[in-house]
Amino acid sequence: MEQKKAKKIDHEEYKEIYGAALCISSFKHLILSPESAMNLQASLQATIDIPRVPSLNGLIGRCSQPFEKQLTETDVNSKQCRLSINKVDVENAVMPLLKEEEDVEKGIRVIVYDANGKEYPMTFKLWAHKLHVLKEGWIEFCTDHALLAHQDFLKLWVFRNLHTQDLCFFITSRRLQEFQPIKKRRLNA
Repeated sequence: MEQKKAKKIDHEEYKEIYGAALCISSFKHLILSPESAMNLQASLQATIDIPRVPSLNGLIGRCSQPFEKQLTETDVNSKQCRLSINKVDVENAVMPLLKEEEDVEKGIRVIVYDANGKEYPMTFKLWAHKLHVLKEGWIEFCTDHALLAHQDFLKLWVFRNLHTQDLCFFITSRRLQEFQPIKKRRLNA
């Protein structure tokens, strides 16, 4: 399995994280009024970009920041049956949430949720030792949402189910009248 890359944290960010952890750890001894609890919940939701789907309330544990992907011809090809995911997105969104015993080369069973909360069982896998994919269930998702290459853009979150601790994905789509692939530009450092 690939080594997880440690994120470099500067001194000020460390102080902020440590202070937040201390504050949160003291909450178990604090009794909030209903109004304070609602204000706290609203401020937490404003700072964390998590999917807002009623059927997923109480299920989302640790959650990645979302990332986007423009669908390609191979993503919607029923003979290929898989959604490829960019290596950088996997490193930033998926790898930090993996458990030590989970092996992407063997495949990890996941549940993918759509915007309505419908579940699609799939496998997240390193395919042919070079490409990360969601497969076994992807074509059903594609068909149910009538997804089109180049026109549809997916927004993906990766999270741990609070109850089962299983790895999950949440995917929404939006359609643009773009018929050409949009290439990601790499910025030179």
